[in-house]
Amino acid sequence: LRTNCRHLHLLLYCIRMDRDRVEVSELNAIKQLSKIFTTKIWDTAVFALTYANRVLPPDEMETDEEETQWFKERIKEFKEIVVRALVESGVSEAMATKVPVIPVGYHTPSKQMPDPRELYD
Repeated sequence: LRTNCRHLHLLLYCIRMDRDRVEVSELNAIKQLSKIFTTKIWDTAVFALTYANRVLPPDEMETDEEETQWFKERIKEFKEIVVRALVESGVSEAMATKVPVIPVGYHTPSKQMPDPRELYD
Protein backbone atom coordinates (compact mmCIF):
# COMPACT_ATOMS: atom_id res chain seq x y z
CA LEU A 1 0.00 0.00 0.00
CA ARG A 2 2.67 2.48 1.03
CA THR A 3 4.55 2.22 -2.29
CA ASN A 4 1.40 2.87 -4.34
CA CYS A 5 0.12 5.72 -2.22
CA ARG A 6 2.58 8.49 -1.45
CA HIS A 7 0.20 11.09 -0.02
CA LEU A 8 -3.34 10.86 1.29
CA HIS A 9 -5.61 13.86 1.19
CA LEU A 10 -8.48 12.11 2.94
CA LEU A 11 -8.99 8.81 4.68
CA LEU A 12 -12.65 7.95 5.07
CA TYR A 13 -12.88 5.06 7.52
CA CYS A 14 -16.34 3.50 7.70
CA ILE A 15 -17.76 1.68 10.70
CA ARG A 16 -21.31 0.36 10.80
CA MET A 17 -23.30 2.15 13.45
CA ASP A 18 -26.21 -0.29 13.34
CA ARG A 19 -24.19 -3.02 15.06
CA ASP A 20 -23.86 -3.35 18.81
CA ARG A 21 -20.08 -3.32 18.67
CA VAL A 22 -17.08 -2.43 16.57
CA GLU A 23 -15.52 -5.53 14.99
CA VAL A 24 -12.06 -6.61 16.15
CA SER A 25 -10.97 -6.63 12.50
CA GLU A 26 -11.86 -2.93 12.25
CA LEU A 27 -9.76 -2.13 15.31
CA ASN A 28 -6.87 -4.20 13.96
CA ALA A 29 -7.08 -2.33 10.65
CA ILE A 30 -6.60 0.96 12.52
CA LYS A 31 -3.38 -0.42 13.99
CA GLN A 32 -2.20 -1.72 10.62
CA LEU A 33 -2.88 1.59 8.87
CA SER A 34 -0.94 3.39 11.61
CA LYS A 35 1.95 0.99 11.14
CA ILE A 36 2.00 1.22 7.33
CA PHE A 37 1.47 4.97 6.95
CA THR A 38 2.59 6.16 10.42
CA THR A 39 0.18 7.81 12.80
CA LYS A 40 0.15 10.96 10.64
CA ILE A 41 -2.44 9.23 8.45
CA TRP A 42 -5.07 10.12 11.05
CA ASP A 43 -4.47 13.86 10.48
CA THR A 44 -6.63 13.56 7.35
CA ALA A 45 -9.08 10.93 8.58
CA VAL A 46 -12.82 11.02 9.12
CA PHE A 47 -14.65 8.10 10.72
CA ALA A 48 -18.08 7.67 9.14
CA LEU A 49 -20.64 5.79 11.20
CA THR A 50 -22.61 4.22 8.37
CA TYR A 51 -26.24 3.04 8.53
CA ALA A 52 -26.96 5.69 11.16
CA ASN A 53 -30.50 5.96 9.82
CA ARG A 54 -31.09 2.34 10.84
CA VAL A 55 -30.15 2.98 14.46
CA LEU A 56 -33.46 3.30 16.23
CA PRO A 57 -33.90 4.29 19.87
CA PRO A 58 -35.51 1.92 22.36
CA ASP A 59 -39.30 1.85 22.31
CA GLU A 60 -39.57 3.33 25.80
CA MET A 61 -38.23 6.68 24.58
CA GLU A 62 -41.23 9.00 24.58
CA THR A 63 -39.91 12.40 23.55
CA ASP A 64 -37.74 13.71 20.74
CA GLU A 65 -35.35 15.07 23.37
CA GLU A 66 -34.88 11.59 24.89
CA GLU A 67 -34.26 10.08 21.44
CA THR A 68 -31.80 12.83 20.53
CA GLN A 69 -29.89 12.39 23.78
CA TRP A 70 -29.82 8.61 23.29
CA PHE A 71 -28.47 9.01 19.74
CA LYS A 72 -25.78 11.46 20.91
CA GLU A 73 -24.72 8.93 23.55
CA ARG A 74 -24.40 6.23 20.88
CA ILE A 75 -22.14 8.52 18.83
CA LYS A 76 -20.12 9.28 21.95
CA GLU A 77 -19.66 5.54 22.62
CA PHE A 78 -18.31 5.02 19.09
CA LYS A 79 -16.05 8.07 19.44
CA GLU A 80 -14.58 6.64 22.66
CA ILE A 81 -13.87 3.32 20.94
CA VAL A 82 -12.19 5.09 18.01
CA VAL A 83 -10.09 7.28 20.31
CA ARG A 84 -9.00 4.26 22.36
CA ALA A 85 -8.03 2.34 19.20
CA LEU A 86 -6.06 5.30 17.85
CA VAL A 87 -4.22 5.80 21.14
CA GLU A 88 -3.39 2.07 21.27
CA SER A 89 -1.93 2.39 17.77
CA GLY A 90 0.39 5.20 18.87
CA VAL A 91 -1.64 8.35 18.17
CA SER A 92 -1.50 10.96 20.92
CA GLU A 93 -4.73 11.34 22.85
CA ALA A 94 -4.88 15.01 21.91
CA MET A 95 -4.76 14.11 18.20
CA ALA A 96 -7.08 11.10 18.56
CA THR A 97 -9.84 13.21 20.11
CA LYS A 98 -9.69 15.63 17.16
CA VAL A 99 -10.44 12.97 14.54
CA PRO A 100 -14.08 13.49 13.43
CA VAL A 101 -16.56 10.67 14.04
CA ILE A 102 -19.81 11.44 12.23
CA PRO A 103 -23.07 9.58 11.60
CA VAL A 104 -24.10 9.03 7.98
CA GLY A 105 -27.00 7.13 6.49
CA TYR A 106 -28.81 6.02 3.38
CA HIS A 107 -30.99 8.60 1.68
CA THR A 108 -33.97 6.51 0.55
CA PRO A 109 -37.14 6.88 2.62
CA SER A 110 -38.41 3.83 4.50
CA LYS A 111 -41.20 2.99 6.91
CA GLN A 112 -38.82 3.45 9.83
CA MET A 113 -37.48 6.75 8.52
CA PRO A 114 -39.83 8.59 6.16
CA ASP A 115 -37.39 11.51 5.88
CA PRO A 116 -33.88 10.02 6.05
CA ARG A 117 -32.26 13.42 5.59
CA GLU A 118 -33.15 14.12 9.21
CA LEU A 119 -30.72 12.31 11.47
CA TYR A 120 -30.89 13.15 15.13
CA ASP A 121 -29.05 16.36 15.98
